Amino acid sequence: MKLGVITSGGDAPGMNPCLAQIIREGQKRGHEIIGFEGGFRGIAENRCRKLSPEEVTLWYQRGGTCIKTGRFPELEKESAQKKVAEQLRAHRIEGLLVLGGDGSFKGALAVHRIFPELNIIGIPCTIDNNVYGSDYTLGFDTALNTQTTYLDGLMDTGESLDGRVFFIETLGAYDGYLAQSTYLMGMAEFAVLDEMPMEEEEIIRKVLQAREEKRSGSIYVMFSESDGKHRCLRIADVIRDRYNINIKCSILGFSQRGNAPTARDRLMASGFADRAIRAMETGVKNQYIVYRKGEFQYMDISNASKKKVFDWHHI
Repeated sequence: MKLGVITSGGDAPGMNPCLAQIIREGQKRGHEIIGFEGGFRGIAENRCRKLSPEEVTLWYQRGGTCIKTGRFPELEKESAQKKVAEQLRAHRIEGLLVLGGDGSFKGALAVHRIFPELNIIGIPCTIDNNVYGSDYTLGFDTALNTQTTYLDGLMDTGESLDGRVFFIETLGAYDGYLAQSTYLMGMAEFAVLDEMPMEEEEIIRKVLQAREEKRSGSIYVMFSESDGKHRCLRIADVIRDRYNINIKCSILGFSQRGNAPTARDRLMASGFADRAIRAMETGVKNQYIVYRKGEFQYMDISNASKKKVFDWHHI
């Protein structure tokens, strides 16, 4: 079979080892793998090349994506969908492997409606861990370990200087898995999440209460990214002005999306890649791979538009 592969949306550690395994395993099984650079835009602009196992040896240990990624909002328009479909037809692509999140899967489904002969198989790659139906997404473990290493260093200083308050904002958009994980590991007094709304005055009250109860060391509060307007900075200013408390804010930002993938992300990448190739070979149509209750399963790609219910038990 002639298979196309893209990485789409935000980059995530785990994309590269997954790509490498698709290329190696795909060729071993007699498939030709064509990589389109820069996601759906790369397909539309015909930026592609045949990928070979010889070039992917070091991809397993690299963060980001070696075939580049990007967003392509124009894909909402039928004209862009047709352009993508035309290029895939021209290259005689029989199946498209999409490494990305829910938005990428929805875009792939739109292309399939224009090009119904094309089979779409998705692999959930996002540090947000927010793809419907999957307990795990590639990149989450690496992002969490990056966050944990950062907190370890911060806490060395914080425990040496009594009385400080630290607000730490993670990535993750409106999904609180990264922020809540730190709280569950006992590294923060509490976490501020969109899934568990908390008014500004309640946050301030909880900070003051934590300072009273903690006799030594510092206070740590996690914030999920939310709308990108850095709510933690605004609340920190209120606390400083009102109570003259020494409060520091740390925003992890895009550095949390990088770094070499952890062993778990590399192993999971291999599992996702293997199931994706198998899906193409066995006639599984328009599905994405999920990891659910300890095993890999298939889910209809139309489900990608659903909102994943926040469940910290599946972190």
